[in-house]
Amino acid sequence: MPDGRKRPQSILKANQQFDDAHIDTKDCYTCLLNVNCTQCVYPCYGGPPGECFACILPTCPTCLRPCGFPRIAKDVENFVTYSDVKITNNLTETVYGKVFYLWLGHYDFKIPAGGSVSIDRGGLLITKIDARRADEKKPCTPYQSTGTSYSQFEVTNLGIIPGCVVIGI
Repeated sequence: MPDGRKRPQSILKANQQFDDAHIDTKDCYTCLLNVNCTQCVYPCYGGPPGECFACILPTCPTCLRPCGFPRIAKDVENFVTYSDVKITNNLTETVYGKVFYLWLGHYDFKIPAGGSVSIDRGGLLITKIDARRADEKKPCTPYQSTGTSYSQFEVTNLGIIPGCVVIGI
């Protein structure tokens, strides 16, 4: 460490255990910035992989996969879980849409008028939910985030925005 302090045993152990498993990826930097985890940029790009792991695990575990620790990310996701995503359709027609997750793709959904859907998402953060009415090509205004654990959303008309909108409730 630059300031002369001894490295904690946990970092030394992490260095020894994960040096060979770490795969450097460009997505790591983007993830660290997106989840406001800039304190891990130097350990992940200026130090050995174990220091990267030791920084990410307690502060921004959603970056484990993009920073090259996919096996560990899967184990963490099995322990860190959020409430199911519930999306309610307050419109008078069916809507189709997608829930986008931080680093891990999306889930397609279809909700009949007045209905709702619950989607299991484990430890995944939501970055976007988009929707469109079945009879229209123009999409609703999407819900967007850098990564949220919120779980309750609705597709509705606000009256002040033309068309429909996806909002957190």
